[in-house]
Amino acid sequence: MCLRKQHNSFVQLQERLLIISRFLQLIGFLKMHTNIEIKSRVKDVEQLKEKVHLESGARTDLLIQEDIFFNVPQGRLKLRKTQGNKSKLIFYERKDTENAKESKFDISVIEDPMSLEIVLSRALGIKGIVKKRRELYIAGQTRIHIDDVEGLGNFMELEVMMKEDQEKLEGVKIAEDFMKKFNIQKSDLIAGAYIDLLHEKNSSN
Repeated sequence: MCLRKQHNSFVQLQERLLIISRFLQLIGFLKMHTNIEIKSRVKDVEQLKEKVHLESGARTDLLIQEDIFFNVPQGRLKLRKTQGNKSKLIFYERKDTENAKESKFDISVIEDPMSLEIVLSRALGIKGIVKKRRELYIAGQTRIHIDDVEGLGNFMELEVMMKEDQEKLEGVKIAEDFMKKFNIQKSDLIAGAYIDLLHEKNSSN
C-alpha cells in the first residue's frame, strides 16, 4: 500500500510539472526556442574536423560537460554542468527519428546547481548521466558539435538555430546540406539522445 501511494504521488508530481510548464508557455513566460537537429556517429574524427574547419573556421570553444537527466513523463529534462561556465536546466521535446528533426527547448541558467540536482533527484529521480568532451564550431546559424562521449565514442551534432520567421523546411535544408559537405551517410544517423544509447548499451551487457 505504501509503495502504491509513493508511486501515485510521483505520477501526480510529474503531471503537475508538465501542466505548469504548459501553462507558462501559453501565457508567454516560457516561449520555447526551436532548432533543427541531426546527430550522427563519426568514423574518422580528424577528417571530419578538417571539413568542419573549412566551413566554420577555427573552433569556437572546448566544453567539458556533464548532463544529468531526470525522469519526466514527456520530453527530456537535464541539468547541464559545464566546466568554467554556469549550469543550465534544459527541457526539450523532439521526435526520435534519424532524419533532421525539429527540437523545441527551454533553457534556464542555474546559480545553485547542486541544490537543484538534489531537489529534482528526490522529486523525479535520475534517469542517467552523460559525460562528454564537446568541440564547438559555428557556421552561419548552425552550431556544429564534435562530441567524445564517455562510454559511447565519437559523434557529430548539428543544431540549426531557427529564426522566428524561418520555415522548418529551410532549417532542414541547411542541416542536410551540411550532411553532404561532411559526407555523413544516412546509416551514420542516430534517432535518440546519448542517454538512450547508454541505456541500450547497458541493457545489452
